[in-house]
Amino acid sequence: MKLKNKIISGLLTATTLVSLCAFSAGAVSTDKKFSVEDATLIQKNVVGMTTFDEKQIKLYDLNKDGVITVVDSTLVQKIIVGLIKEPTEEQPTTAESTTEPTTEAVTEPTTEAVTEPTTEAVTEPTTEAVTEPTTEAVTEPTTVPKPTTVPTGIKLNKTDIVLGTTESYDLSTTVTNGNLSQVTFSTGNKKIATVDENGKITAVGVGTSKITAKTYNGKTASCTVTVKKLADSITLNKTSITLGVGEKYDLNSSIPNNTAAYYRLYYSNNTAIAPVQKAGGLVTAKTAGTTTIRCKLSNGKEAICKVTVKSAPSRVTVSDKSATLKVGQSKTLKATLNNNAYSYRSTWTSSNTYVATVNSTGKISAKSQGTATITYKTYNGKTASCKLTVSGSVAKCIDVSTWQGSIDFNKVKSAGYDYVIIRAGYGKEKSQKDNMFETNYKNAKSAGLKVGAYWFSYAMSPSTATAEADACLSCIKGKKFELPVYYDMEYQPAMSTSNSNYTKMAVNFCNKLKSNGFKSGVYSSASVYDYLLNRTTLKNNGISIWNAEWYIKPSITCDVWQYSDTGRINGISTNVDLNYIYNLNIVR
Repeated sequence: MKLKNKIISGLLTATTLVSLCAFSAGAVSTDKKFSVEDATLIQKNVVGMTTFDEKQIKLYDLNKDGVITVVDSTLVQKIIVGLIKEPTEEQPTTAESTTEPTTEAVTEPTTEAVTEPTTEAVTEPTTEAVTEPTTEAVTEPTTVPKPTTVPTGIKLNKTDIVLGTTESYDLSTTVTNGNLSQVTFSTGNKKIATVDENGKITAVGVGTSKITAKTYNGKTASCTVTVKKLADSITLNKTSITLGVGEKYDLNSSIPNNTAAYYRLYYSNNTAIAPVQKAGGLVTAKTAGTTTIRCKLSNGKEAICKVTVKSAPSRVTVSDKSATLKVGQSKTLKATLNNNAYSYRSTWTSSNTYVATVNSTGKISAKSQGTATITYKTYNGKTASCKLTVSGSVAKCIDVSTWQGSIDFNKVKSAGYDYVIIRAGYGKEKSQKDNMFETNYKNAKSAGLKVGAYWFSYAMSPSTATAEADACLSCIKGKKFELPVYYDMEYQPAMSTSNSNYTKMAVNFCNKLKSNGFKSGVYSSASVYDYLLNRTTLKNNGISIWNAEWYIKPSITCDVWQYSDTGRINGISTNVDLNYIYNLNIVR
């Protein structure tokens, strides 16, 4: 917009001045072919405001150089005021032809008053009007410098770091749409940590300081530096270790409390036997032999680990190819490698942890009836297995309430019963707590028995079942159980409801218990499980099944089987319910 206005202004100035000159010189020549409009039209062509055809180019190319320029416009203006003659096709108008006629025609007939204004009016405005905008339009864009790149963001590779005194750390700085030269660094406390122009932090004194990186246009990022006393000692998690060829082990270091050491570098005395990652501590066993791994601090303090490398296992066997256990029993398997071989990263696994589990030393624990494969595997993939069968039930359990009166749980324990389920209460009121619950709980725990609880239900609806769960939770608050808390569903009037409603009652109670951190389950008879309680729904909700079927083997799959309500054992003066736990997975 600025350039266009300037060009038009120049044209108007030139046109005005030419008009004035033509008027002043009218006495010299009045019979002319060209006019002020012709001069203006040529100027518009020069600056690109119009385009000439061949006829126009031939007409206005007064100096016959083949192009239309400012010179042609100037010649037209001189012709108009009578300073020069119109050109012919044979004789182009030139600067030489302007001189002699102009001097005579202007000097003798005309006074100085006519001559001086004419020269100024034609020469100065015409040259300025055409030349100035043309030069400016071409030159200005190429001479203006390119705009400076403006950063749009900045990020540091650390937002916080802990250093020991005298340690240094080089921050890595990323500038979006810019570079590091546009960034300055500052510290909140030079007595704690300093920072140079490149982001290098040096820990000076104990404390905390904030390092800030800032671009010239105000974008910032920061890192909090915590400086502690540089550690004066270091220890490793292993002072010696044996590995098989190809095996790896990650050493870990520790330093005294309230000290720091960001740089803990590892070195191997013999990298052919076992090299180690300098900054990480990962040891790799290469060849059989012995070497020492060192972890050093910047102040020279170090800790060492002796590494022995043996050959990789080529075969492995286990002490038992098959074994049979009862629920609750345990057995330890032993793995043997070929001579002089070793495997630090060997593992023991069970194919079915619901049936049996195995720990890192090969100890098997039978959990429930079924089969499982116990496998030993070396770090290089060599394996050996044991086929395990778990049968029978040896986990003996009783359930008790206020009706059993005073119980000697030490004698119960001696009779071979390790588990007891104690009635906590009944109904929907917390006042309906079993008056022997606290005593039975305390004494059973003291005798070393594993304890569970049950709550007798009188609920006729899911909402009432939820209220009973609240009452139960109030009574057992603060207690720790190894067995689930069971919902005793044997109230005959409630069994007149539908399958879905009865099942929802069970789910409401149990889920409320689970949401408060307790394992939960349902107690009822096999016929109720068959016709009123949806066992699939219970299983999907993680609800344990306690089944009452007396004097016969259970007809349904269950975790706990109550096989008698007339049991007599040492430590209890009355009849007592007897149970077998088929699934020890319910035990915490």
